[in-house]
Amino acid sequence: MNDFPKEEFISRIEKIQIHIEKENIDAVIITSPSNFRYFTGLDSNFWESPTRPWYLIISKKNPIKAIIPSIGVTAMQNTLVNDIETWDSPNPKDEGISLLKKNIKNFPKNSNIGFELGNESFLRMSVIDYQNIQKNLSEYNFVDASKIIWNIRKIKSEIEINNIKEICSITSKVFDNFPQKINLGMSEKQIAAIFKTELIESGADYIQYIACASGFNGYNQIICNPTDRITKDGDILIIDTGSTLNGYFCDFDRNFGFGNISQKSLDAYNKLWDTTEKTLEIIKPGISCKEVYELLSKNLFSSNVKSKVGRMGHGFGLQLTEPPSIMIDDNTILEKNMILALEPSIEIENGLILVHEENVLITENGNRLLTTRTPKELPVINV
Repeated sequence: MNDFPKEEFISRIEKIQIHIEKENIDAVIITSPSNFRYFTGLDSNFWESPTRPWYLIISKKNPIKAIIPSIGVTAMQNTLVNDIETWDSPNPKDEGISLLKKNIKNFPKNSNIGFELGNESFLRMSVIDYQNIQKNLSEYNFVDASKIIWNIRKIKSEIEINNIKEICSITSKVFDNFPQKINLGMSEKQIAAIFKTELIESGADYIQYIACASGFNGYNQIICNPTDRITKDGDILIIDTGSTLNGYFCDFDRNFGFGNISQKSLDAYNKLWDTTEKTLEIIKPGISCKEVYELLSKNLFSSNVKSKVGRMGHGFGLQLTEPPSIMIDDNTILEKNMILALEPSIEIENGLILVHEENVLITENGNRLLTTRTPKELPVINV
């Protein structure tokens, strides 16, 4: 993300400073990769190494500060962050904790210091080190800052929207042409390998997530890696991908049939398609995630039946899944420039399911699909 304009990150920092002022938080300490990237633009797969923690301090008025392992200083200097302190790491006895404590002490006693402690957030530092900070700096109040971070991140900027639109477009074209690339009798692994190759050749940066499953008349899960299972007559296969461009995800799936598909499965597919279509007609700013879920449930299930996967959609962006959730107890109100994965599912029989997923941008008066629409009729491969 270093090629993003500097103004993008200045804007993000200014927004969180407004929020922390409003919430009476004196500083927020960032440790998780996605938030570190969101506020600095640092783009690196080095996050896959959990050995070294990184810390970012954003306060009400002071410039943003990074406390990082010395190995990262050159990369950090390529961002807008000018105030950088380092330590030699790995150092299990003191992974930057002394530096972090020193900087916290620059704030007045009784200051509220925010960490990523809430839902869908995590600390990328040891729990022991966090407890050590709490114990040794008992004159400070350590609070959850995850809500204010998500309040900012859930509304996408123009440059974020453009990147998500582009990766959705790339992936949509691969899906649209995919029936011509695969044959009955291929294994899940063979099919997934072709799909990944097509994505990279079409311009995706990474395929961070791919789930592939198949089965006679349907499948029983949508979260696992492809297997050596060979597709057979009557099978339905799903591919669900989270591919990225400049760090930003798409997240949607498509279904493919092989040979002669049962009428029961075709009816379920059609019901999913129609329900998704009706839901797309009502999604707009001002309605809640709960209302979207209720409409999906009304059209898919009998009374008092809930989705077995717990929700039927979610936000996404720099992460494959982000708040909010389209579920019965999420009262988040949809706003312009939120991006959602709409993901209804239906059980056919005996645990077999079908899932549809589209990616949707909330616009000023409604919504716009970022994916090409799932085919109205199930694509079937006969050879």
